[in-house]
Amino acid sequence: MDLSFKINEQEVFNVRSAALIRHNDYYFISKREDKDYYSIPGGRINYGEDSKSAILRELKEELNWNINPADVKLVRVIENFFTFKDNTKFHEYLFIYEINISDEYFNQGNFINLENPLMHMEWYPKHDYLNLDIRPSIIKDIITDNNFKHLIIKN
Repeated sequence: MDLSFKINEQEVFNVRSAALIRHNDYYFISKREDKDYYSIPGGRINYGEDSKSAILRELKEELNWNINPADVKLVRVIENFFTFKDNTKFHEYLFIYEINISDEYFNQGNFINLENPLMHMEWYPKHDYLNLDIRPSIIKDIITDNNFKHLIIKN
């Protein structure tokens, strides 16, 4: 069971894990066809699952990647408060891991997410990546400072 609960018709509580994935100076990002912004791969944590296991599971489900747990580094915990365009308010805990991947995965190139045909998974060089509308935008800061930080964002 996902750790995502509707509090009422306009409020949602979410717990997610996501990954900033890089290979040398390239970064992996996802873009849904029906959205006007980008996000990093990941998903909701299941009840009883830790955040690291969740991101490893999500990458296996969405990309068919078997990432070594030793290659996964927690870099951010974000308490994120935001409102979607439909005025739904979210209270979210987001665990972000940094993963430097091997040539094996990078050489697969761009592709469609295995779980969602509307989700395009693409590689961007650092310069282009930094110019994308990525949400939450604070994720871009990991590129220059991958030391662990706990952040609270209220938008």
